[in-house]
Amino acid sequence: MNVIKLDSLPKAINPRGVTARKVFVSDHVNVMNLLLKSGDVVDTHTTAVDVFFYVVRGKGKIAIGDEAGIVEPTDIIISPKGIPHAVYASEGEDFEILVVKTPNPLAK
Repeated sequence: MNVIKLDSLPKAINPRGVTARKVFVSDHVNVMNLLLKSGDVVDTHTTAVDVFFYVVRGKGKIAIGDEAGIVEPTDIIISPKGIPHAVYASEGEDFEILVVKTPNPLAK
């Protein structure tokens, strides 16, 4: 059994300027752990694959298409491929989410 400890994974700044940890990558799925600080934003963008967000800690806002809502720990938010989405950490809150893309858009 492979147990992944999020807190022990190395951190890096991703192409969108947010601190991230690579959790699991295969041909079928790409799982990243985003660590947003108070006020951080992942600007609106689209992906060519389905995405879902799982809120680990904190509170923030996630926008999917023309809908947006405040989300908190254990919430899961679905973003179908081709639909614009964005992520916002609430002021005064660190916001940690898992981002799961399937299939992995980077697989060859």
